[in-house]
Amino acid sequence: MSFTAADGELVPAWLSDRDRPWLRDLLAEAAAAAGRPVAALAARWRRSEPDPRAGPRMVIAQHVLLGLLRSARPSRGPRALRRTLFHLAAQGLPRERAIAAAAQVHGLRPDDLLAQLFADLPGERRVHWPAAGIDPSYVMLAGNRALAQGLLRQASAATLRLRGAARAVLRTAWLHGNGLAVVRVTADAAELQWRPHGPPGRRALGAIVPLLPWARRYELRAQCRVRHEAGTLVLATGDPLLPGPEPRLHDSALERDFARDFAAAAPEWDLLREPVPVPLAHGLAFPDFELRHRPSGTRWLLEIAGLRDRGALPQKLALLEHLRCLLCLPEPAVPPELRGHRRVVPFRRRVDPVAVLEAARQEPAGTDTASTTNW
Repeated sequence: MSFTAADGELVPAWLSDRDRPWLRDLLAEAAAAAGRPVAALAARWRRSEPDPRAGPRMVIAQHVLLGLLRSARPSRGPRALRRTLFHLAAQGLPRERAIAAAAQVHGLRPDDLLAQLFADLPGERRVHWPAAGIDPSYVMLAGNRALAQGLLRQASAATLRLRGAARAVLRTAWLHGNGLAVVRVTADAAELQWRPHGPPGRRALGAIVPLLPWARRYELRAQCRVRHEAGTLVLATGDPLLPGPEPRLHDSALERDFARDFAAAAPEWDLLREPVPVPLAHGLAFPDFELRHRPSGTRWLLEIAGLRDRGALPQKLALLEHLRCLLCLPEPAVPPELRGHRRVVPFRRRVDPVAVLEAARQEPAGTDTASTTNW
């Protein structure tokens, strides 16, 4: 965990283009180890003299590379070898006879059988170098992500300001048992606070790091103590972190088609997917989109309700009471008392972006009747 302490902050020693020269040599070493056990490559690196160009960043890159080389799917062959050998040993055959008999069953020499017996264990897997190679830029970004996650394991408290990718971040946090809680929501961002619940909670905070680059904006401030240094670790939009797998962009074809049609029909408007989580009486709501008119700065939340479950209608209607929100409902599902409501946009098979824009223009900016000041 390489960092610099400055003015109360712990500034990570990010890998960057300055590290390409020694990364090139490190990748060449790893490629030359193809076919050998991963543990042998790790032992070689431990015994090697540190590269003066790399400093402590070398360990980060080695950690990432070993993880990549270890992630290759292990062969099932060693399982079959062990099954045969252990079955023969359980029958009471002496060690050498059992090894010879098992080797004969699999058409191997005894020495080859022993060499392959545990080849599927993480440290004994053979280095498999990808045909396309490994790009140094990937190692840099993956190393930075690993560094950030390692520092966050030393956190005692954290605050996250987030705009966009809200549901994906919170879902990942909850799946890992993370104690992230929404404490405030404004038009610009949601503010979440975190407190650890033992070491697993600290690991869970790091689990959201791969999702942060998918947010439009984020700032994570964590109070950390690393060795004898205490300070604030700040991760923010634009930091050189490797993004994780892309979150699902749309929940339905209805939302996908609307996003495409809206972009074509409203070039002066920005469309942001799942901008912020919204606390309501029944829990959190995640409006599908935020519409923002660039010239005026006017913003609307937009919820598209396909209503496969008619029991979800009351929760959707609650958005109208608490937020500056437009609600798109299937025409047959619109309650009689809401027909003609200026914030309700009925639709049949597709949501008409022109109808959405007309609803947004009917109510001038600043005439929000929401009962909360959060939006």
